[in-house]
Parts: sequence; structure tokens; C-alpha cells
Amino acid sequence: MITGMKPVLIPFCAALVAFGTQAAGDKLKLGSFGPGKPSGPLLTRTELRDCLERLDRIRSRNDALAQERERIERDKADLLKLGDDLKAQLETLDRTNAEAVEAFKARASAREQAIDGFEKRTVAFNGDIEALGGERKQFAQRCENRRFDELDETAIRAGK
Repeated sequence: MITGMKPVLIPFCAALVAFGTQAAGDKLKLGSFGPGKPSGPLLTRTELRDCLERLDRIRSRNDALAQERERIERDKADLLKLGDDLKAQLETLDRTNAEAVEAFKARASAREQAIDGFEKRTVAFNGDIEALGGERKQFAQRCENRRFDELDETAIRAGK
């Protein structure tokens, strides 16, 4: 071996190993997650698969929670309207009519039960939001602004 060539040969060999997974005619195309400048070593195919699965879970969970939020907002509006209706009915309630009083009490009780169910759903929804935030944080730590080979992404999405 020629003296002085050893330091040059090591990086060259490392580069060959890194590009060894590419086909002979394939050019390395880099992609990245996140808006920042990509840095660090390339994600391995396993790491990339994990990041893509995590990203898909975040997106689908986000969509599901957006739909749940819409349902919660509709239910809240319905409960508020029902409360306003009960107030109006209370003002005109014939308190001498026992049947009317019992019917009003039943409607008020049903509203209270609906409110209890609504509050339980809201607590569960807030827990789901916090869990999604944790998942996003993990994605940011493990995947965001990391570089990957777009050919690996294509292979993973194709099921290879």
C-alpha cells in the first residue's frame, strides 16, 4: 500500500458501502421529514418504515379526532339549545298540573344524563388529543428533519 493513501481509502470505502444498496444506475435522491434543513445520517430502511407508519398513524388519528371534535361541538350546541328550551318551558310550566311537572322533570333529568355522557366523552377526547401530541413529539424526535433515500420510501410504499 502506498504511504498516505490510507486516510483517503477509508472514506471512499465508507461511501461505497453507503451507496452499495443502490442499483448500479440508480442515483441517490434524498428526501426528508419536516420543514427544517435535513441533517444527520440517512435513516435506515427500518427507521424510515417506522417513521412512515408513525406519520400515517398521526394523520389518520388526526382526521378521526377532527371528526370527533365536530360531533362534540354539535352535541354541545344541542345540549345548550335543549337547556334554553327547558328554561322557556319552565317559565310557562303549569305547576298545578302534576303530569306536566313530572314530564318536565323527566326531560331535565334526561338532559343531565346527556351532559354527564358529554363530559365523559370530552375527557376521553382530551386524553386522545394528549396521546396524539405525544405521538407527534416522538415523530419529531425520531424522524423530523432526518434525511432518507426516496428509493427506500418508494420500495416501502410498494410493499417491498
